[in-house]
Amino acid sequence: MSDLLTWSPIPLGRWFGTTVRVHVSLLALIVLTLLEGPFRGGPRGPAAGMIEAAAWLVLFLMALAVHEVGHALAAWAAECEMEDVHLWPLGSLTRPSEPPRDVGYMLSVLAGPFASGAAALTAAAALGVFWDCQFAWYPLVRDADPGAPWLHGATKVAPMTVPWLVGWFGFVNYWLFLANLLPAPPFDGGRLFRWFLANASPAPTRDGLAAPWTARAVAALLFLVGLVRVLAGGRLDGFAFIGMALLVELMVRSEARIREDGGYFDDSQFGYDFSQGYTSLEGDAAKIGPYRESALKRWRRRRSDLRRQRRIMREVAEERRMDEILDKLYREGKAALTDEEHRFLVRVSRRFRDRQKTQD
Repeated sequence: MSDLLTWSPIPLGRWFGTTVRVHVSLLALIVLTLLEGPFRGGPRGPAAGMIEAAAWLVLFLMALAVHEVGHALAAWAAECEMEDVHLWPLGSLTRPSEPPRDVGYMLSVLAGPFASGAAALTAAAALGVFWDCQFAWYPLVRDADPGAPWLHGATKVAPMTVPWLVGWFGFVNYWLFLANLLPAPPFDGGRLFRWFLANASPAPTRDGLAAPWTARAVAALLFLVGLVRVLAGGRLDGFAFIGMALLVELMVRSEARIREDGGYFDDSQFGYDFSQGYTSLEGDAAKIGPYRESALKRWRRRRSDLRRQRRIMREVAEERRMDEILDKLYREGKAALTDEEHRFLVRVSRRFRDRQKTQD
Protein backbone atom coordinates (compact mmCIF):
# COMPACT_ATOMS: atom_id res chain seq x y z
CA MET A 1 0.00 0.00 0.00
CA SER A 2 3.07 2.22 -0.28
CA ASP A 3 1.90 3.51 -3.66
CA LEU A 4 -1.83 4.23 -3.66
CA LEU A 5 -1.77 5.04 -7.35
CA THR A 6 -1.02 1.42 -8.22
CA TRP A 7 -2.38 -0.34 -5.12
CA SER A 8 -3.70 -3.59 -6.63
CA PRO A 9 -4.35 -6.10 -3.84
CA ILE A 10 -5.77 -8.98 -5.93
CA PRO A 11 -3.46 -10.88 -8.35
CA LEU A 12 -4.94 -12.64 -11.38
CA GLY A 13 -1.78 -14.46 -12.45
CA ARG A 14 0.22 -14.03 -15.65
CA TRP A 15 -1.45 -13.58 -19.04
CA PHE A 16 0.61 -13.51 -22.26
CA GLY A 17 3.70 -13.18 -20.05
CA THR A 18 2.30 -10.13 -18.18
CA THR A 19 1.34 -9.96 -14.51
CA VAL A 20 -2.30 -8.89 -14.09
CA ARG A 21 -3.68 -7.47 -10.84
CA VAL A 22 -6.97 -5.83 -9.83
CA HIS A 23 -6.66 -2.21 -8.73
CA VAL A 24 -8.52 -1.00 -5.65
CA SER A 25 -10.62 1.43 -7.73
CA LEU A 26 -12.08 -1.46 -9.74
CA LEU A 27 -12.96 -3.25 -6.51
CA ALA A 28 -14.65 -0.08 -5.25
CA LEU A 29 -16.69 0.21 -8.46
CA ILE A 30 -17.86 -3.40 -8.18
CA VAL A 31 -18.89 -2.97 -4.55
CA LEU A 32 -20.71 0.33 -5.20
CA THR A 33 -22.55 -1.14 -8.19
CA LEU A 34 -23.77 -4.10 -6.15
CA LEU A 35 -24.83 -1.84 -3.28
CA GLU A 36 -26.73 0.40 -5.69
CA GLY A 37 -28.34 -2.58 -7.43
CA PRO A 38 -31.48 -2.93 -5.27
CA PHE A 39 -32.36 0.73 -5.91
CA ARG A 40 -32.12 0.61 -9.70
CA GLY A 41 -35.00 -1.82 -10.07
CA GLY A 42 -37.67 0.79 -9.35
CA PRO A 43 -41.19 -0.63 -9.68
CA ARG A 44 -39.72 -3.97 -10.78
CA GLY A 45 -38.36 -4.55 -7.29
CA PRO A 46 -34.91 -4.94 -5.65
CA ALA A 47 -34.35 -8.44 -7.09
CA ALA A 48 -34.69 -7.17 -10.66
CA GLY A 49 -32.33 -4.31 -9.85
CA MET A 50 -29.71 -6.70 -8.45
CA ILE A 51 -29.93 -8.91 -11.55
CA GLU A 52 -29.55 -5.86 -13.78
CA ALA A 53 -26.54 -4.63 -11.77
CA ALA A 54 -24.88 -8.05 -11.91
CA ALA A 55 -25.48 -8.26 -15.68
CA TRP A 56 -23.99 -4.78 -16.14
CA LEU A 57 -20.89 -5.79 -14.18
CA VAL A 58 -20.39 -8.87 -16.34
CA LEU A 59 -20.69 -6.77 -19.50
CA PHE A 60 -18.31 -4.18 -18.07
CA LEU A 61 -15.68 -6.77 -17.15
CA MET A 62 -16.00 -8.33 -20.61
CA ALA A 63 -15.42 -4.94 -22.22
CA LEU A 64 -12.40 -4.36 -19.97
CA ALA A 65 -11.04 -7.77 -20.99
CA VAL A 66 -11.46 -6.89 -24.68
CA HIS A 67 -9.47 -3.70 -24.15
CA GLU A 68 -6.60 -5.35 -22.29
CA VAL A 69 -6.44 -8.41 -24.55
CA GLY A 70 -6.03 -5.98 -27.45
CA HIS A 71 -2.99 -4.52 -25.71
CA ALA A 72 -1.57 -7.94 -24.87
CA LEU A 73 -2.00 -9.47 -28.33
CA ALA A 74 -0.41 -6.49 -30.05
CA ALA A 75 2.52 -6.50 -27.60
CA TRP A 76 2.98 -10.24 -28.14
CA ALA A 77 2.84 -9.88 -31.94
CA ALA A 78 5.31 -6.97 -31.91
CA GLU A 79 7.57 -8.74 -29.37
CA CYS A 80 7.27 -5.69 -27.15
CA GLU A 81 7.55 -6.02 -23.39
CA MET A 82 4.32 -5.01 -21.72
CA GLU A 83 4.11 -3.31 -18.34
CA ASP A 84 2.34 -5.05 -15.48
CA VAL A 85 -1.41 -4.56 -15.77
CA HIS A 86 -3.31 -2.97 -12.88
CA LEU A 87 -6.96 -3.24 -13.91
CA TRP A 88 -9.01 -0.16 -13.08
CA PRO A 89 -12.38 0.95 -14.52
CA LEU A 90 -10.82 2.48 -17.66
CA GLY A 91 -8.11 -0.03 -18.53
CA SER A 92 -4.73 -0.42 -16.89
CA LEU A 93 -3.48 2.07 -14.30
CA THR A 94 0.30 2.36 -14.64
CA ARG A 95 2.80 4.60 -12.92
CA PRO A 96 4.43 7.39 -14.95
CA SER A 97 7.41 6.11 -16.94
CA GLU A 98 9.38 7.10 -20.00
CA PRO A 99 7.97 5.18 -22.98
CA PRO A 100 10.19 3.06 -25.22
CA ARG A 101 10.89 4.63 -28.59
CA ASP A 102 10.18 1.61 -30.78
CA VAL A 103 7.11 1.38 -33.00
CA GLY A 104 6.03 -1.88 -31.34
CA TYR A 105 5.26 -0.02 -28.12
CA MET A 106 3.11 2.49 -30.00
CA LEU A 107 1.19 -0.30 -31.73
CA SER A 108 0.59 -2.15 -28.45
CA VAL A 109 -0.79 1.03 -26.85
CA LEU A 110 -3.01 1.76 -29.85
CA ALA A 111 -4.41 -1.76 -29.85
CA GLY A 112 -6.43 -1.24 -26.64
CA PRO A 113 -8.58 1.68 -27.89
CA PHE A 114 -8.77 0.02 -31.31
CA ALA A 115 -10.19 -3.17 -29.77
CA SER A 116 -12.72 -1.19 -27.72
CA GLY A 117 -13.76 0.92 -30.71
CA ALA A 118 -14.10 -2.16 -32.92
CA ALA A 119 -16.29 -3.86 -30.30
CA ALA A 120 -18.52 -0.77 -30.05
CA LEU A 121 -18.92 -0.56 -33.84
CA THR A 122 -19.70 -4.29 -34.02
CA ALA A 123 -22.39 -3.93 -31.34
CA ALA A 124 -23.89 -0.90 -33.13
CA ALA A 125 -23.99 -2.78 -36.43
CA ALA A 126 -25.57 -5.85 -34.82
CA LEU A 127 -28.27 -3.71 -33.19
CA GLY A 128 -29.18 -2.13 -36.50
CA VAL A 129 -29.14 -5.34 -38.54
CA PHE A 130 -30.84 -7.80 -36.19
CA TRP A 131 -33.10 -5.68 -33.97
CA ASP A 132 -33.64 -2.40 -35.85
CA CYS A 133 -32.29 -0.52 -32.83
CA GLN A 134 -30.18 2.63 -32.70
CA PHE A 135 -26.95 2.61 -30.72
CA ALA A 136 -26.60 5.20 -27.91
CA TRP A 137 -23.90 7.39 -29.45
CA TYR A 138 -24.14 10.28 -26.97
CA PRO A 139 -22.05 9.43 -23.89
CA LEU A 140 -23.19 12.40 -21.76
CA VAL A 141 -26.95 12.04 -22.12
CA ARG A 142 -29.23 12.42 -19.10
CA ASP A 143 -31.29 9.29 -19.77
CA ALA A 144 -32.04 6.97 -16.88
CA ASP A 145 -30.63 4.04 -18.88
CA PRO A 146 -27.96 5.75 -21.02
CA GLY A 147 -26.41 2.62 -22.53
CA ALA A 148 -29.66 1.00 -23.63
CA PRO A 149 -30.29 1.30 -27.39
CA TRP A 150 -33.27 3.07 -28.89
CA LEU A 151 -36.06 1.02 -30.44
CA HIS A 152 -37.14 2.67 -33.71
CA GLY A 153 -35.51 5.87 -32.40
CA ALA A 154 -38.39 6.49 -29.99
CA THR A 155 -38.16 4.37 -26.82
CA LYS A 156 -35.47 2.56 -24.89
CA VAL A 157 -35.44 -1.22 -25.11
CA ALA A 158 -36.47 -3.16 -22.01
CA PRO A 159 -33.73 -4.12 -19.53
CA MET A 160 -32.24 -7.62 -19.63
CA THR A 161 -33.35 -8.26 -23.21
CA VAL A 162 -30.76 -9.33 -25.81
CA PRO A 163 -30.67 -5.87 -27.48
CA TRP A 164 -30.19 -4.30 -24.05
CA LEU A 165 -27.22 -6.56 -23.30
CA VAL A 166 -25.65 -5.96 -26.71
CA GLY A 167 -26.27 -2.22 -26.47
CA TRP A 168 -24.73 -1.87 -23.03
CA PHE A 169 -21.72 -3.99 -24.01
CA GLY A 170 -21.11 -1.70 -26.97
CA PHE A 171 -21.73 1.43 -24.88
CA VAL A 172 -19.13 0.45 -22.28
CA ASN A 173 -16.62 -0.29 -25.04
CA TYR A 174 -17.49 3.08 -26.56
CA TRP A 175 -16.72 4.79 -23.24
CA LEU A 176 -13.39 2.94 -22.93
CA PHE A 177 -12.50 4.04 -26.45
CA LEU A 178 -13.33 7.71 -25.83
CA ALA A 179 -11.70 7.92 -22.38
CA ASN A 180 -8.44 6.37 -23.56
CA LEU A 181 -8.09 8.98 -26.31
CA LEU A 182 -7.45 11.66 -23.67
CA PRO A 183 -3.80 12.84 -23.93
CA ALA A 184 -3.09 12.50 -20.22
CA PRO A 185 -1.89 9.73 -17.91
CA PRO A 186 -3.02 7.12 -17.05
CA PHE A 187 -5.03 6.89 -20.29
CA ASP A 188 -3.64 5.29 -23.44
CA GLY A 189 -3.79 8.65 -25.18
CA GLY A 190 -1.38 10.01 -22.58
CA ARG A 191 1.09 7.22 -23.27
CA LEU A 192 0.78 7.77 -27.03
CA PHE A 193 1.36 11.50 -26.54
CA ARG A 194 4.49 10.77 -24.48
CA TRP A 195 5.70 8.35 -27.17
CA PHE A 196 5.21 11.02 -29.83
CA LEU A 197 7.12 13.61 -27.80
CA ALA A 198 9.95 11.14 -27.14
CA ASN A 199 10.32 10.42 -30.86
CA ALA A 200 9.89 14.04 -31.92
CA SER A 201 13.13 15.05 -30.17
CA PRO A 202 16.55 13.69 -31.18
CA ALA A 203 17.41 12.77 -27.59
CA PRO A 204 15.48 12.07 -24.36
CA THR A 205 14.69 15.18 -22.35
CA ARG A 206 13.91 15.74 -18.71
CA ASP A 207 12.37 19.17 -18.72
CA GLY A 208 9.66 19.08 -21.40
CA LEU A 209 6.51 20.95 -20.40
CA ALA A 210 4.17 19.82 -23.19
CA ALA A 211 3.11 16.55 -21.55
CA PRO A 212 2.39 17.81 -17.99
CA TRP A 213 0.60 20.98 -19.09
CA THR A 214 -1.50 19.07 -21.62
CA ALA A 215 -2.43 16.62 -18.88
CA ARG A 216 -3.37 19.45 -16.53
CA ALA A 217 -5.54 21.00 -19.24
CA VAL A 218 -7.33 17.66 -19.61
CA ALA A 219 -7.75 17.47 -15.82
CA ALA A 220 -9.25 20.97 -15.74
CA LEU A 221 -11.69 20.06 -18.51
CA LEU A 222 -12.75 16.85 -16.75
CA PHE A 223 -13.22 18.72 -13.48
CA LEU A 224 -15.35 21.38 -15.19
CA VAL A 225 -17.55 18.76 -16.92
CA GLY A 226 -18.02 16.90 -13.64
CA LEU A 227 -18.88 20.08 -11.76
CA VAL A 228 -21.46 21.10 -14.36
CA ARG A 229 -23.07 17.64 -14.33
CA VAL A 230 -23.31 17.61 -10.53
CA LEU A 231 -24.48 21.19 -9.94
CA ALA A 232 -26.50 21.92 -13.07
CA GLY A 233 -27.72 18.48 -14.05
CA GLY A 234 -27.91 16.73 -10.68
CA ARG A 235 -26.03 13.78 -12.16
CA LEU A 236 -24.00 11.74 -9.69
CA ASP A 237 -21.74 10.48 -12.49
CA GLY A 238 -20.20 13.96 -12.40
CA PHE A 239 -18.20 12.79 -9.39
CA ALA A 240 -16.56 10.20 -11.65
CA PHE A 241 -15.30 13.02 -13.90
CA ILE A 242 -14.03 14.92 -10.88
CA GLY A 243 -12.31 11.77 -9.63
CA MET A 244 -10.61 11.28 -13.01
CA ALA A 245 -9.44 14.89 -12.93
CA LEU A 246 -7.90 14.40 -9.49
CA LEU A 247 -6.26 11.16 -10.66
CA VAL A 248 -4.67 12.89 -13.65
CA GLU A 249 -3.33 15.62 -11.37
CA LEU A 250 -1.89 13.01 -8.99
CA MET A 251 -0.20 11.25 -11.90
CA VAL A 252 1.33 14.53 -13.10
CA ARG A 253 2.60 15.30 -9.60
CA SER A 254 4.02 11.79 -9.29
CA GLU A 255 5.84 12.22 -12.60
CA ALA A 256 7.21 15.57 -11.46
CA ARG A 257 8.62 13.95 -8.31
CA ILE A 258 10.28 11.25 -10.40
CA ARG A 259 11.91 13.84 -12.62
CA GLU A 260 12.96 15.85 -9.57
CA ASP A 261 14.76 12.78 -8.24
CA GLY A 262 16.77 12.30 -11.41
CA GLY A 263 14.37 11.66 -14.24
CA TYR A 264 13.99 8.58 -16.38
CA PHE A 265 17.20 8.81 -18.38
CA ASP A 266 19.67 11.16 -16.74
CA ASP A 267 21.08 9.36 -13.72
CA SER A 268 24.39 11.17 -13.70
CA GLN A 269 23.38 13.78 -11.15
CA PHE A 270 21.23 11.79 -8.75
CA GLY A 271 22.09 8.27 -9.87
CA TYR A 272 24.66 5.79 -8.69
CA ASP A 273 27.98 4.93 -10.32
CA PHE A 274 28.65 1.29 -9.48
CA SER A 275 32.28 1.58 -10.49
CA GLN A 276 33.09 3.94 -7.60
CA GLY A 277 31.11 2.39 -4.77
CA TYR A 278 28.87 4.33 -2.44
CA THR A 279 31.45 7.11 -2.10
CA SER A 280 30.36 8.41 -5.52
CA LEU A 281 27.37 9.96 -3.79
CA GLU A 282 29.53 12.27 -1.77
CA GLY A 283 30.26 14.57 -4.71
CA ASP A 284 26.57 14.97 -5.43
CA ALA A 285 25.54 16.05 -1.95
CA ALA A 286 23.85 19.39 -1.63
CA LYS A 287 26.12 22.23 -0.50
CA ILE A 288 23.34 24.34 0.94
CA GLY A 289 23.50 24.97 4.64
CA PRO A 290 20.43 23.90 6.61
CA TYR A 291 20.18 27.32 8.25
CA ARG A 292 19.28 28.85 4.84
CA GLU A 293 16.39 26.49 4.22
CA SER A 294 12.85 26.98 5.36
CA ALA A 295 11.03 24.19 7.18
CA LEU A 296 9.08 23.31 4.04
CA LYS A 297 12.23 23.12 1.91
CA ARG A 298 13.97 20.94 4.51
CA TRP A 299 10.99 18.59 4.57
CA ARG A 300 10.92 18.37 0.77
CA ARG A 301 14.69 17.83 0.59
CA ARG A 302 14.55 15.03 3.16
CA ARG A 303 11.66 13.42 1.38
CA SER A 304 13.57 13.64 -1.91
CA ASP A 305 16.66 12.13 -0.24
CA LEU A 306 14.63 9.20 1.06
CA ARG A 307 13.17 8.54 -2.38
CA ARG A 308 16.66 8.75 -3.89
CA GLN A 309 18.03 6.27 -1.34
CA ARG A 310 15.21 3.84 -2.08
CA ARG A 311 15.93 4.15 -5.79
CA ILE A 312 19.63 3.49 -5.23
CA MET A 313 18.83 0.39 -3.18
CA ARG A 314 16.52 -0.82 -5.95
CA GLU A 315 19.23 -0.26 -8.56
CA VAL A 316 21.79 -2.15 -6.46
CA ALA A 317 19.33 -5.05 -6.12
CA GLU A 318 18.70 -5.01 -9.88
CA GLU A 319 22.46 -5.01 -10.54
CA ARG A 320 22.87 -8.04 -8.30
CA ARG A 321 19.89 -9.77 -9.92
CA MET A 322 21.28 -9.02 -13.39
CA ASP A 323 24.60 -10.65 -12.47
CA GLU A 324 22.78 -13.77 -11.25
CA ILE A 325 20.72 -14.07 -14.43
CA LEU A 326 23.74 -13.51 -16.69
CA ASP A 327 25.66 -16.15 -14.77
CA LYS A 328 22.76 -18.59 -15.20
CA LEU A 329 22.54 -17.71 -18.89
CA TYR A 330 26.25 -18.43 -19.31
CA ARG A 331 26.10 -21.76 -17.43
CA GLU A 332 22.76 -23.20 -18.60
CA GLY A 333 21.79 -21.32 -21.76
CA LYS A 334 18.83 -19.13 -22.71
CA ALA A 335 16.32 -21.99 -22.49
CA ALA A 336 16.92 -22.27 -18.73
CA LEU A 337 15.61 -18.75 -18.05
CA THR A 338 12.10 -18.40 -16.67
CA ASP A 339 9.59 -15.95 -18.15
CA GLU A 340 10.14 -13.61 -15.22
CA GLU A 341 13.94 -13.72 -15.64
CA HIS A 342 13.66 -13.08 -19.37
CA ARG A 343 11.34 -10.10 -18.82
CA PHE A 344 13.68 -8.71 -16.16
CA LEU A 345 16.67 -9.06 -18.48
CA VAL A 346 14.86 -7.29 -21.33
CA ARG A 347 13.59 -4.49 -19.09
CA VAL A 348 16.93 -3.70 -17.42
CA SER A 349 18.87 -4.03 -20.68
CA ARG A 350 16.54 -1.55 -22.35
CA ARG A 351 17.05 0.89 -19.49
CA PHE A 352 20.84 0.61 -19.87
CA ARG A 353 20.58 1.20 -23.63
CA ASP A 354 18.46 4.33 -23.11
CA ARG A 355 20.96 5.62 -20.58
CA GLN A 356 23.84 4.99 -22.96
CA LYS A 357 22.02 6.89 -25.75
CA THR A 358 21.67 9.88 -23.46
CA GLN A 359 25.34 9.83 -22.52
CA ASP A 360 26.35 9.65 -26.20
